Amino acid sequence: MKRLFIICIFFVSCCMLSWADSPLTSTNFSDAYADEPMVVMAGEHGLGDRIPTELLSFLADKKAPVDVRLAVVNRLTWFSETNDFTQFENYLIKRFKAKDRWKLQKKLDASTLAVYAYAMAVSNRSDLQEASDLVHHAVEKDKEHSFSVAMACALIEAQIHFDNNWSMIYPTVAAVVNDGTLKRDMRQKAIDIIMEYIGLYEKETISLD
Repeated sequence: MKRLFIICIFFVSCCMLSWADSPLTSTNFSDAYADEPMVVMAGEHGLGDRIPTELLSFLADKKAPVDVRLAVVNRLTWFSETNDFTQFENYLIKRFKAKDRWKLQKKLDASTLAVYAYAMAVSNRSDLQEASDLVHHAVEKDKEHSFSVAMACALIEAQIHFDNNWSMIYPTVAAVVNDGTLKRDMRQKAIDIIMEYIGLYEKETISLD
């Protein structure tokens, strides 16, 4: 019985370690924004705490830099078992006077939609279809051709590939980094942090030559 218990604990630990090491959990690009007050505030948010209204307002503000807003989401503690994402979604619904989440999505500008989709993805990494649909819609709506919006999309897609096709993780993110048509609105240090992890999957890439 004791041996079975130890085996179970080992299995759960391995699963947790595997889960912690993924494109959405291991790209801590918010470290590049440690000088930003909102990112600092996000770092002080504990699991189960209510997200400060000041942070929610910042995340919903389309005039706030999208890269900093994504960094706040990256720094916050999000778990599907808590109501963190629900807090954010309910705030957006109330702020934009939407009847429900589906009406909300139509009201959001491209950058806020990307922030919303990224938050949805990191709060529930086991079901990414809706977040993927939303972030692709954000990219389509984005007239600014924001690098940050495109990167949010790439990280969500990379997480999907993490579960079924490692050979696509590196190309998916590298395509954004190498796209010279995008407005470079993310700090280079943040990009470096992302690619330091994503680069680990380059060897998994299947050559098409």
